[in-house]
Amino acid sequence: MRKVIVVILAVLTLVIGMAIPAMAATTADVVITANPAYITITNAGGNWTMNDLVGDGVTPKGYIAPDTVYYSNPAGDAQTPADTVTAGQCKWTIDPTGSSLHVDLKVNCGAFTGGGAAMANTDGAGENGAATYGGFTYYEGMTYSSGKVVMKSTGSAALYSDLGEATTIKWGAAIETRTNAWTASGASTATMTITATAHPD
Repeated sequence: MRKVIVVILAVLTLVIGMAIPAMAATTADVVITANPAYITITNAGGNWTMNDLVGDGVTPKGYIAPDTVYYSNPAGDAQTPADTVTAGQCKWTIDPTGSSLHVDLKVNCGAFTGGGAAMANTDGAGENGAATYGGFTYYEGMTYSSGKVVMKSTGSAALYSDLGEATTIKWGAAIETRTNAWTASGASTATMTITATAHPD
């Protein structure tokens, strides 16, 4: 028995005397950063009362007539933009500053409701009808005659594609009122909605 104990002690002494590696770092961290792409736009220029812009003397100001085209043109409510649209013919300015992506812009406009000038969007080629209006949008630098974009209630084509993150764009709209005369008084309203989506790479 004494020999067994001596042998065990000898083995333990041998093991303890062996080189044992020091414990260094056995883990490492990698920090992952996830920075979301995002879109933000503003639209300066305020609301639009058709036939209430200064410039061309269309009377009576602030009122509309059937089967007539009105422009959000600061140079004149009844003035068609030049074939190469100028900044001065555009009421609004879209600014995407703060976005991290290039964007595509669409403008939709629903029905005029309330009051006496109720009329739906034709959702066609921009033409008006007995109880419907036609609409177009345009922007600075566009060739108006061939480039203006039909403004539908939903699903309008892009007014502008690939707008840079810090590039502003000036734009305007035209609405041709319904062909049939009004049967009641009072203002009707509609809402144009500007939608920005990420431009595909």
